[in-house]
Order: sequence, then structure tokens, then C-alpha cells
Amino acid sequence: MKRIRTIALGLALCVSFSACSRFVPSSYTRVSAHSQTKSEQVDTNVVSVSDYAGLRRAIRDFVRGGVEHGVIRVQQYAGDSLEEDLAAAAYSVAREDPAGAYAVDYMTHECTLIVSYYEIHVDITFRKTQTALADIPYVSGQAELERRLHEAMDSYDSVLTIYAGFEQEPDYAALAQEYYEENLGRLMALPQITVENYPQGGKTRIAELTFSYPQPARTLESMAQQVADTIRAASVYVRFRESPWEKTQLLYSYLTERFTYTEEQTQTPIYSLLCEGMASSWSMAQCWALLCKEVGLECQVVKGLRGSADYWWNLISLDGSIWYHIDLMQDVRSQSGLQLRYDEDMTGYYWDTEAYPACPAPENAAPTTGETTAPESPETPPAEEPDAPQEPTEETPDSAGSETPEGTAEPTLQNFR
Repeated sequence: MKRIRTIALGLALCVSFSACSRFVPSSYTRVSAHSQTKSEQVDTNVVSVSDYAGLRRAIRDFVRGGVEHGVIRVQQYAGDSLEEDLAAAAYSVAREDPAGAYAVDYMTHECTLIVSYYEIHVDITFRKTQTALADIPYVSGQAELERRLHEAMDSYDSVLTIYAGFEQEPDYAALAQEYYEENLGRLMALPQITVENYPQGGKTRIAELTFSYPQPARTLESMAQQVADTIRAASVYVRFRESPWEKTQLLYSYLTERFTYTEEQTQTPIYSLLCEGMASSWSMAQCWALLCKEVGLECQVVKGLRGSADYWWNLISLDGSIWYHIDLMQDVRSQSGLQLRYDEDMTGYYWDTEAYPACPAPENAAPTTGETTAPESPETPPAEEPDAPQEPTEETPDSAGSETPEGTAEPTLQNFR
């Protein structure tokens, strides 16, 4: 009897030191006595699998659950080589699965045969990520992506991480640019966006968008408040003027008397123009449009060329039907006062004429332009002031062959050559 026990023990030891094999007993039952104590509860990080899909699913669940040490038990494996499949499953999760590619720094695994089953120990070292896996939302389409992007920009967040459920890579920068330009009076800076996909080129992936701003979020929010106050002040400045022409004159005075403007590109262009006196054709046109909207004037921003360079200016309607070009940047440069121009007078400018209202000069009528100053009171029409042009009305630009009053110089249009 003693010899039989010795032989049985020897056979057991030989099996325990053998390599992983699929030839193991077909079933395994774990029996535990019921207990309320924590020490006797079943370890939730121990899972049982029987094939490659189960191996990969178990390792992926460890990753998504943030489990640093997990145990997999295999009773009867339906595959040719448990060790080879284990290595392939670990690599697939760590490098090809979105969660693994994003969160795993490196992973190790060890397979041990314990009498009637295999026990696999998986150790995972996670990298420090900007967003926890549990906090990453799944985004399935363009509308949801834009909503998430807008929320991040509204808060000046430094990062936006999403599970991207769409195959085509969006133009994140273009989406951000569009939203920024729609909210110029509220958003102070367009973020520079860096995109990293995990894994690279995957149809389903985690996309991490990092936003770079010129100032901290709190500073940008303070800038936005100053811009809002400045724009509101413009409406107070013109509150006693009723005609669009008078409001236009006063807005020009309000804008140009604030600073001696310098031409400079900045990362906070609206704030820089309204609160620091640094301008470009883009910021000047955009700020003029914001001021016009605040006081109820109909105005558009034109994107085109002046010479061979990108350039921006405005179109404004003073009576609901006739439109004029306004190039505030050039008016500020030349200190010529506010100039209204027709299409024929825009020498050296190029734009998509089909995208904007036409501004044709009325036949046989001189345009209403020249140096302008605000009238002293609403009752005093601008035409009675010696240096101010006549307020544009339906009669002024449209009246053909009208005579110039004796002793009064007919206003002329300043062209750019």
C-alpha cells in the first residue's frame, strides 16, 4: 500500500511540472461554504474560459476594469496550444483593442498547470492617461461628436477623449474653426488641436483630442466678459440715434476713438482689437459685424483677396435694399473716415460675387462717401455739417441726374488703386 501511494504521488508531481496541455479533465467544480466574511468570498478577478475568444475577452475585461492582477482558469481548452493563444490574445488586447492601446503600458502573463486545470496569471501595468477608461463616452456619429466638441470648447477644456464609433476620420480642426467663428463674441481663442488615435488606423478606436490655448481657461473667461461689456457699451453709445446711417457713423467713432490701432495677428483677435488695439483685416471685419448686430444693423463679412493676399471686409445695408462695401482696416490705416463703396469702386479686391449681395452704383448717381463725423444731435442731419456726407436715403443714391447745390461740393468715392 505504501508503494502504491508513493507511485501515485510521483505521477502527480510529474504532471504538475509538464507544459500547458489541452488534455485535462472535462469538468471542474469549486465548492465553497457560505460565509459573510470578506476573506471567504470568491475572487471576482478569477474567471474561467475554454477557448481563444474567452481568453481575449477575459484579458480585455481586466483592462477595461482597471485590474492590475487577474487570474484565468482553463479546465478543458478547445485549441491547439494554450500558451500560443494566450500570447496572441494578450498582444491583441494590449496593442489592437482601443482600451488596451490607450491604457496599457505593458502586460505579462504566466500559465501554470495545477493538477486538473490551468491557472493563468495576468499582470497589467497601466500608463497614466488624461481620461479614465470608465469616463470615456462612446460617440457613434457626427452630431454627437460636434456636441462633445462644442462642450469642450465652451469650457476651454484641455482634452476630449472619445470612443470613436465611426470609420472616417473627421476634420477636427475644421469643426472647431466653424464653431469658433459662429461664437466670436463668446469664445476668445481657437484651440490648436492634436489628435492621437488608439490604435492607429483602427476602425473602432479611442481618439484623444488635446486642446492648446494661449491663456488659461479662467483668463479666457475673463477676456470674454470684457468683450461682452465692450459690445454692450456700443449699444448704449448709439441708443439715441434712430436712422441706420447715424448708428453707422457713431459705431465708427466708437470703434476708432478707442485706440490708435496697430496691425498685428494674435491668438485672441476679438479681445485684442476691442480691448488692446491690435487689429487685422479679419478681426476688424468680424468686430464690426458684432457691433452692427448688437445695434440692429444688417451687416455681412466678406472673405476675398486684396491684391494677392487673403483679406476681409464688410457689406452693410442702410435701408434694407442697397448694400455698400466697408473696409474699416483701410479706413483706419488712411485715417480717411468711414467710406462707403460700390462694386465698381472695389479696384484691387476680388471675391465670390455670387456668395454676397451685389452693390451696384445707381446709374448717374454719385455714391455717398467721404469723411464722416457723428451729428451733434438726432435733429441735425449729417448733410448740414460741412465735413459730413449726406445721409444715404432712397432718393440720394437712386436719383439720376440730380444737381449739386450751389456752393456745396459733391461727395466723391475714394478708390484703392
